[in-house]
Amino acid sequence: MESQCTDIDDVLRQINLRLRKLEKSDSEKNEEIGRLNRIIGQKDVEIHILKTELSSARKELAEANDRIKELEKDSDEDAGPSGTSGKPEKNSSNSSVPPSQESIAARELRRTKSLREPSGKPSGGQPGHKGSTLQSVSTPDRIVRHEPSYCKCCGRPLDSVQYRKIRKTQTIDLKFVIETTEDRYYEKVCECGCVNNCDAPNCRIKYGDNIRAFVSYLNVVQCIPFKRIAELISDLSGQKISEGTVQNILRENSAKADAVYEEIRKRLEYAPVVGADETGATVGKELHWNWIFQTDLLTYVFQMKSRGMEAIDSKFPDGLPNSTLVTDRHHSYFKMNVKEHQVCLAHLLRNAEYLNELDARQDWSRRFIRLIRHAMDIRRDNCVTQRKIKILKTKMTNLLGECLTHLDDEFEKFKRGILKVKDYLFTFLTNPHVPYDNNASERGVRKIKVKQKVCGGFRTDDGADDFAKLHSIAETAMKNGNSKFGAILAVVQQ
Repeated sequence: MESQCTDIDDVLRQINLRLRKLEKSDSEKNEEIGRLNRIIGQKDVEIHILKTELSSARKELAEANDRIKELEKDSDEDAGPSGTSGKPEKNSSNSSVPPSQESIAARELRRTKSLREPSGKPSGGQPGHKGSTLQSVSTPDRIVRHEPSYCKCCGRPLDSVQYRKIRKTQTIDLKFVIETTEDRYYEKVCECGCVNNCDAPNCRIKYGDNIRAFVSYLNVVQCIPFKRIAELISDLSGQKISEGTVQNILRENSAKADAVYEEIRKRLEYAPVVGADETGATVGKELHWNWIFQTDLLTYVFQMKSRGMEAIDSKFPDGLPNSTLVTDRHHSYFKMNVKEHQVCLAHLLRNAEYLNELDARQDWSRRFIRLIRHAMDIRRDNCVTQRKIKILKTKMTNLLGECLTHLDDEFEKFKRGILKVKDYLFTFLTNPHVPYDNNASERGVRKIKVKQKVCGGFRTDDGADDFAKLHSIAETAMKNGNSKFGAILAVVQQ
């Protein structure tokens, strides 16, 4: 009996071991099944996201195809005589939109398209063009002698041998050196007992005129910000200068420029031909306007918050009664008291180019362009006669009298704008000193836009005024064949 019990116990133990192994195996399988289920769940989520994105992409693609078909339809309609939809984009080539506000596509188009007609001449310098090269000077600042010391053949010394000069070369270089001048003031006692002193400034140490002029030149002419001016002077000369000092120097130089600045303004009042323009610039957090009035020899720039007669009257309360004023079609200029007006024809040609793009089948804007260009050619060829002027004016009157209601509204709008200034289109034909465009004024205010792009605008009204003063003086000096730096230095030394 005992042996049978023992056998049964062994069998039970083996059965229990097998059960435990089976239970362990089932547990591991359940864990594996759970892990696989989690992976399957994650994959289901990813598949759902991908299906959603695919559906969205298909929807966008369908919308894009519909838009393409719509644009193609509009393009076909634009080719028709009415030109009532799908207007072309305005840019600096076909309107007064500045280049900074153009789209990327318009900028690329501007790089390859110009309003100028091909001249047929090859690119580069033309025959008869006067070139320039470095010129040697008769009295160099330093002479370096190069003499052979030993014979190349026998090695004999050549110290006692008479030399023969075979060639000379010159090197032009630039030196950046800080020079410190110490002024010593002495006193002397006369036999009569009087103590005599020289007048000495209150400051212990200061920057000299050349550094002050150089700082103003870098900021105004080269449009370099305060921080970079300080870095430049430090890197080139080793002299440390703070941004606050740069600002103080500009403010002091601006105060010294008041008399010259006012003299430029007064001379403009008697100029026979004056060009004018305006451009926006940020002062603090507000938009101000920089105005320019200029001639071949004078440049006067000022800034104000106003873009109307308030700004003009603040500088020219009596207008310019002796001058023919060359401008764009900004209405404020035509409220001034002037002798005569000339409208910038370059602006009109750009606007007419937009009409060409707006409706390719019409020829009204093309005839307008041909008429304006013909007037320019007459002036350039110096073959102006009263008969030709009369014919031009008659053709322009007839052109502006045509009915344009069958074309886009832009045509009628452009024609109404020309009718307001039609008496000022051909002034340049009766006065050879009057230009037919306002490019000189636009070049004068371009420096304001460069300054804004580099420095981000002006912090204060005073800073903007300081820049306008010194810029006016530097540009006036350049027009008269003088150095801009020299003109600023002359202001500093007053």
